[in-house]
Amino acid sequence: MPLTNPYSFSFSGITFGGTGSPYQIQSVEGLEGLPAIRNQDDNRGYQDGMFSGRDFYGGRVISIIFNTFGSGATSAQTNFNTIQAKLLPQQSGTTPLYFLLPPFTEQFINARVRALRTIIDPDYTYGKITAQVDFFCPNPLYFNSTLQTASLSVSAAPGRTYNRTYNLVYGYGSLATTTSITNSGWATAYPTITLTGPIFNPILGNVTTNQYLYFSATIANTDTLIVDLQNKLVTLNGASARNLLIGNSEWFDAPPGTSQYYLTGSLSVPGTTTCTVNWYDTYV
Repeated sequence: MPLTNPYSFSFSGITFGGTGSPYQIQSVEGLEGLPAIRNQDDNRGYQDGMFSGRDFYGGRVISIIFNTFGSGATSAQTNFNTIQAKLLPQQSGTTPLYFLLPPFTEQFINARVRALRTIIDPDYTYGKITAQVDFFCPNPLYFNSTLQTASLSVSAAPGRTYNRTYNLVYGYGSLATTTSITNSGWATAYPTITLTGPIFNPILGNVTTNQYLYFSATIANTDTLIVDLQNKLVTLNGASARNLLIGNSEWFDAPPGTSQYYLTGSLSVPGTTTCTVNWYDTYV
């Protein structure tokens, strides 16, 4: 269920903050602002200074200090035991940490628990338990919760028509028709593109950045090609298919603002060949 209370957070089914929650937030550190930067600087040997390399975002650590209280007939200690059972380390993957910070709607970042600690003191015994949970986010970017979707269309190549029909069917060529991909965030987004045939030697591209991916493949109407621009993965019917990339293919993305994406190829069939782009507005 989407968060409705400003300044509330949700993880693994537990809501921090908001009316009626026994878990009230005291402070959040590490969410707003830049994450740690990992750089490729190198020393100058026997000279002062450094050679400046490229900078990249590192992981993000978010620390939430919260107070646990009793609710109705349930003691603070029982409520704290409940949240302890949810805030456990995980061996692989991440879990969405949702939050609602004005003026935005609900957003999320993918995280995993790295620490949970508290102090047993007089407040603890009287029903106010202060604790801190640390989340590690391998990808420091966060996203609007609403998935954005757009369709790339493939147009039939123009030509003459004749007042005679034949019992043979040929595929169409195609013209590149651009579609606007708008990333309303201030960080680069990496969409996922899903293409269903038929189409021969498809090209997916971003006119705005002058980059494209060219695939040497015949995609039948029963085939699905998925291109993950974040992880630079290509699958065809679930199997790895990066070997289909040819030519001067170059991975592209969706910078803040509007980019113009396109799909072109031959032997496509309007109304049967489909291509969908999914992405989230992205922030850092």
